[in-house]
Amino acid sequence: MLIKKQKTSYSEIKNSLKTGDIILMHGLHASSRFIQLVEGCPWSHVAIIVLAGDIGLDVGDDNILLWESDTETAVQDVILGKAKSGPMLVKLSERLKYNFTHGEDSRCAVRYLHAERDAGMFESLKKVIPEMHPATFPDTYHEMLNPALGRVFKEKTDLDTMFCSELAAYTYIKMGLLTSIHPVNSYFPLDFSEKLSVGLLKRAYLDQEIELYVDTK
Repeated sequence: MLIKKQKTSYSEIKNSLKTGDIILMHGLHASSRFIQLVEGCPWSHVAIIVLAGDIGLDVGDDNILLWESDTETAVQDVILGKAKSGPMLVKLSERLKYNFTHGEDSRCAVRYLHAERDAGMFESLKKVIPEMHPATFPDTYHEMLNPALGRVFKEKTDLDTMFCSELAAYTYIKMGLLTSIHPVNSYFPLDFSEKLSVGLLKRAYLDQEIELYVDTK
């Protein structure tokens, strides 16, 4: 008999999150549903947890950030102080509340990264964020085309646009956690899910998915 995993509330788990942990989301838009169908996986969005202090940012008490690439919404990028598309650094609590309140997502899960976190890793992250922050999110056509080019034909695409799993892969490579053999545009959210679970370097690994309950009140 299949036993359904019990959800854990975000408020219960937030203080255990660390820089490098992975967030997965199940989107409800047509493009999200298409990605989930192609993957055979419930997740269409992947992003990386960043604790503000680890990269020298002071954003107040709510210091759990999300490094992600997405379309522009009302959620404010903490670097610009306004919304943007493409790679952005947002407060995780605001992203979750917005997405679940506005029907962007219906499921969310976290995967803890088990790795030795050192100053070098954080320095690399501090460099990759301003490097990729100016990029934009690809249009719908290239959001579908670019990962296919990377995964099927091993063809690299320009880094002036980044979709979510491309940014996650690029960031993990720069942090020394992922090989650079494969084009970054060859990665899907599936690769960071429990179903496939990409192999990491330095004996690092991602733990099982913990599905979250998000209180939008």
